[in-house]
Amino acid sequence: MMSIQTSHVPDVSVIIAAYNAMPYLTKSVTSALEQSIGHDRLEIIAVNDGSTDATGAELDRLAAGHPGTLKVIHQENSGGPARPRNRALDIARGRFVFILDADDYLGPEALERMVAVADANGTDVVLGKTIGVGGRKSPTMYKKNEENTDVFSSRAYWTLNPMKLYRRELLEKHSIRFGYELRVCEDQPFVMLAYLRASGISVVADYDCVYWSYRDDGGNITRTIQDLPSRVEVLQHMLPLVASEVPAGPRRDLLIHRHLEIDLPWILRRIAHVEERAEQEKVFADLRPLFDAYYTEALAAGLPAMLRLQCHLIQHGMLDELLTVRRFNEVPSADRVFDVTVEDGRAYAHYPYFRDDAVAIPDSVYDYTAQLSIRQDIGPLSLDEESAVLRVEGSVRLHRVPQEQQATLIVRERDGAAEHRVALDSTDRLCLPLRSAADGRPLATGTWDVFIGLSSGGHTQEARLGGQAEASGTVSVRHELCDGTQLRPVRAYFTQHGNLSIKVSAPVSRLRRDLEPDKANWSPADPSRVLLSGTLRGLGQGERLLVRLTNAVGSRQEFTIAVDPQTGRFEQTVPLTAPGDWRVQWLLDVPGATPRRATRAVSVPEDLGVTQWRRRFLQFWYAKPLPAGKTKTLTLRVGRKSLVKVLLRK
Repeated sequence: MMSIQTSHVPDVSVIIAAYNAMPYLTKSVTSALEQSIGHDRLEIIAVNDGSTDATGAELDRLAAGHPGTLKVIHQENSGGPARPRNRALDIARGRFVFILDADDYLGPEALERMVAVADANGTDVVLGKTIGVGGRKSPTMYKKNEENTDVFSSRAYWTLNPMKLYRRELLEKHSIRFGYELRVCEDQPFVMLAYLRASGISVVADYDCVYWSYRDDGGNITRTIQDLPSRVEVLQHMLPLVASEVPAGPRRDLLIHRHLEIDLPWILRRIAHVEERAEQEKVFADLRPLFDAYYTEALAAGLPAMLRLQCHLIQHGMLDELLTVRRFNEVPSADRVFDVTVEDGRAYAHYPYFRDDAVAIPDSVYDYTAQLSIRQDIGPLSLDEESAVLRVEGSVRLHRVPQEQQATLIVRERDGAAEHRVALDSTDRLCLPLRSAADGRPLATGTWDVFIGLSSGGHTQEARLGGQAEASGTVSVRHELCDGTQLRPVRAYFTQHGNLSIKVSAPVSRLRRDLEPDKANWSPADPSRVLLSGTLRGLGQGERLLVRLTNAVGSRQEFTIAVDPQTGRFEQTVPLTAPGDWRVQWLLDVPGATPRRATRAVSVPEDLGVTQWRRRFLQFWYAKPLPAGKTKTLTLRVGRKSLVKVLLRK
């Protein structure tokens, strides 16, 4: 045994219990030695639990290269990881301890990140994101970082493996050690007590902290112990322990829910394959008292329907019915066929014995409402340009529900509270009229997420429309929606997750987009008129293009311009009849639109000079453009010329 001669208190003590762990052990220990936290903040205690392979020799080799960091303890085999872990805990000096299995390994920055989170938040337990390696499944609760949480407001309790960071003061204060009562899952009581005694729990979800290996030699202890009694013992130990720590009520039910959802199915999957009836009955008899003591109606209501049915059969001593249900449940989920009935707002799965009078299981046991889902078969987008109707190829259905269903498209403002609903004719005609999607009007500017709502039997279910990115494709649909005097650029697209969204850009004046005017000139036939010409696309029935002249006191003159309905071309002269400074603007008039009228400035020509004309025998008039102002709007000064000045000039 090698010792570390130093009084320095490290931040972390990594504890590794190893039994016949080669060749995985090398990577496990090396990952701890190479942590970014540095050797001055780290100690590693590895306990060789009587290995018969090269585990002991490899630990000694690694320790020889890191005598100030890695301590190795050799002992006779104890039959499980509890004793070697406890022995290491008894001599650990770090402010924190991390339990690492000998066949798993750490991400390079794992300890540094977890210690930083614990110190920043004053929490006693830190969960680092776990990644499965080699096909091994890992916990899935690491969706977001949690600075300070607990087992009742997070999914932390759904992972009871010990590979976490623990404040050593917590373990010593409450004498938390690994127990010897269980042959498997001996870490569950340890982790549960640490969770419940902790001042808080942190979750590091944005970094891959722990790599959980699948041993192709079958050496993971949870895989080598296959006997049912040992698994029943886990429930027999954990449920009373939970009850002793947490008073009856929703909090206790939450923790017991985890054991029924994770631990019980392991037993149920194997009980049907036990050859001896007596052994099946023994397992059944051992489980039943647990349900009498801890199974509540509230707990049952929160379970999936299939698990709830099996729990009901255990509670009522119905072994033969349970075996029938197990045979039904062993059919692969893709091939398992059953209907769902929706009545009075609740959904019921047609699992075995549903409404079988001979068995008389209550409908509530088969309640499938929380699991009811919308099955979507979604294809690409298309758009009818003339009607401005967006079509989504495919169909939607409440899964397994054969009853008639009513469908509604729901568009919700992503960054606001607005919502609009459009009833559909059927579940396989997914059409959204862009001109009237917002209660008869086009959608407002912004991003809108599209949902589907399905109703049947008094129950309504909603979900994002899409969800199948590969099937729906990535091609978006663009359209310029004519909304009176405005154009609204619209883009319908599937997000990276395959969900349909609609982006509505800020309205653009149709005059700016569709009007292409020529340069304004004086009429060659009549110098008292200004000649305006150009092209206007998309002028609808009843719509008019006008030119408006406005003077400084607000007087207006408006003239309708004749536009060729085929080509959109126009050419028209506008008379200048009154003195003053007249601002010249285009005007689009759309009856019934809001706003009804839109304006656009007539631009100032660079080379437009002065024009003059004689209105009567001795009346001379002129018009000239004023210098362009900030708005760059053509403004014409119109006035009478002095007869004396005219004669003198001549």
